[in-house]
Amino acid sequence: MTTDSAPTPEGESSIPDEVWEQFLSDNERDIRASAPKEPSARARIVARRLREQEERAAAEGGRRRRGRRSGVAAPAAADTSWRTGRTDEGDRRTLRRGRLRGVAAVVLLVVVLLVVLSPGHAWSLVTGNG
Repeated sequence: MTTDSAPTPEGESSIPDEVWEQFLSDNERDIRASAPKEPSARARIVARRLREQEERAAAEGGRRRRGRRSGVAAPAAADTSWRTGRTDEGDRRTLRRGRLRGVAAVVLLVVVLLVVLSPGHAWSLVTGNG
């Protein structure tokens, strides 16, 4: 077993110039864009759970005989309510808070403008001498 690789001289590189040019022209953004994306741990867990549900459904479907009904009910749809985030009541509460904050912001803005534009008049409104 012989290898025909001659040692490179001290000043020369064994890597072709084209490869070096590509290496120098690549930047981190290009490298990140071309790198494969790994799913998060949560995504892997959800994917595994869904795959197991599909396998169980396929296994149950394969055991059934044509023309006979089994006493086992069909599996219920997967509970995905944990993925939705908010309930209807929570949405209504959030909308009310948003409206209240908006009204408070407008009132605060009017008060600040009154104080900035006419501090003497604003002070007379506060003290009642007006």
